[in-house]
Amino acid sequence: MSRAVVLLLVAAGACCVPVACRAPSKQQPVDVYVPEPDGGGSDAGPEAAPELGQVDRAGHPLATVLLVPGSLQDEYNVQPTYETLFPRLLQDGLESRLVQLDTIALGDGGPDPVDWPVPEGGTHPLLPIFVTDVLLVDTDKSCTSPDGGFAPSYLEIEREIYLGGPAHTTCGGRTPNEDVVDETLTLIVTNGRLPVTQGVTAATQPATTSFPYLAAPN
Repeated sequence: MSRAVVLLLVAAGACCVPVACRAPSKQQPVDVYVPEPDGGGSDAGPEAAPELGQVDRAGHPLATVLLVPGSLQDEYNVQPTYETLFPRLLQDGLESRLVQLDTIALGDGGPDPVDWPVPEGGTHPLLPIFVTDVLLVDTDKSCTSPDGGFAPSYLEIEREIYLGGPAHTTCGGRTPNEDVVDETLTLIVTNGRLPVTQGVTAATQPATTSFPYLAAPN
């Protein structure tokens, strides 16, 4: 089967990505010094530190940089994860990008056929996935396959819940060795009808299946 290649040029600035983790039961507190915005000296007390808050949303890969128009990214990033009243302007911005990517030109074949028709008066079928933009995980299911490696699990639960797909059999979420960028592009552009890749298929060394999952040196 042929693979379509999509080249993405993204101007990325520095950002801080908060990640929710399950902490060890005996985790030790860590003191962090945050300098004042004006470069205040070391004698500044903790009360002088700037207020910290959410600056980015980390869920499905490419969601912010690919689907959210640049002028709306700051507003998108500060939205609470489980916001039920997501601003209409942001929803419209995401939906317009999803519609555009559905028919993006692949290779020399011209515009790709529509795989995600938007019903009259309705919304794009993928919009709920990326508006919420959280990885869904079932801790009752295994993340490994019978051969001991990681099971392909990315988007399996989302397909079941949002797209009427078959019942999930894995833990969902995303495992270290899965090519989640290609899988995201394939879902958005062709709905699996044709694989879409950004040109990188895997790391030079696969991650291990035991914590901390570090690969052997190259």
